[in-house]
Amino acid sequence: MFLLTACSSVSGPGRDIVERAIALQFSQTQEDLIQLLNPQDPTFPPFTISNVKITDEQGLQIGNLRGFRVRGTYDVTLEFPGRTVTQKANPFEIYLQRQIEGKTWRLARRQANPKNQTDTESWVTQLVL
Repeated sequence: MFLLTACSSVSGPGRDIVERAIALQFSQTQEDLIQLLNPQDPTFPPFTISNVKITDEQGLQIGNLRGFRVRGTYDVTLEFPGRTVTQKANPFEIYLQRQIEGKTWRLARRQANPKNQTDTESWVTQLVL
């Protein structure tokens, strides 16, 4: 009797890709918030993402391509005029879609489907690298 095991050559995103995706998502969220709170001055201070710790990574299908749900924590440092603020161990959950050629990744977000539409999930993606 033989036991065959399959090795997957599809690996998840590297820490640098995850860090860039977190920065992209953080930036978009903050820009949306600033637009709501202060539309007359929609500027957001420069920031740095660091100390990314991945605690969970699961493969899944996003659209017709391979994807990953990645969870963990990160630190963010915001550079305000005259002061610096650091928030530590912020939790994150991001979805990343590997492109067909395997060279680039896209940040994916679930798109809400209106009622009476199909039950299939739809995603909006944005290039990370």
